[in-house]
Amino acid sequence: MPFRIILDGTEREIDIIRRRPHLVVAIDGREHTVQDTGTAGAGQGTLTIGDTPLPYARVETPGGVVLRSGGRTYTANLLAEGEDAAGGGASEVRAPMPGAVISVAVAAGDTVTAGTPVLTIESMKLETVLLAPRDGTIAEVLVSQGDAFEKDQVLARLEEDAGENDAQD
Repeated sequence: MPFRIILDGTEREIDIIRRRPHLVVAIDGREHTVQDTGTAGAGQGTLTIGDTPLPYARVETPGGVVLRSGGRTYTANLLAEGEDAAGGGASEVRAPMPGAVISVAVAAGDTVTAGTPVLTIESMKLETVLLAPRDGTIAEVLVSQGDAFEKDQVLARLEEDAGENDAQD
């Protein structure tokens, strides 16, 4: 059964083709041989896709992982069964690790789509862009540039789904 993830705001389907002698996965139907020299819990290693080695740093988040490789930061979140990229999903943007706010890209009242940059944070010299988890309107941004925060702290919130508000009118 394929996994569905949101990678930098784009929904991808990943299917494990085989695990031995090397992991082979299909990403959106295209097969890749993958080897990971990282150790569980270490947070870094080298991911080899095909013949290309990619050193990385990794931070686990409540819904997925933040990966830094080749000077870029990637955010991947696993979609739950029945959840889609555009609707449903979390209403909070949480800190995947402790750190400080580098910049804030949105304000209360702004309309965003899933994958829209909300904040840029820094932790252990790793800059990460936190993205809107779903389409909606920003209800509040709870931090400002330069603010420090803890792991799992709520940094911004989206308003409740419009369907819930319509039911109250």
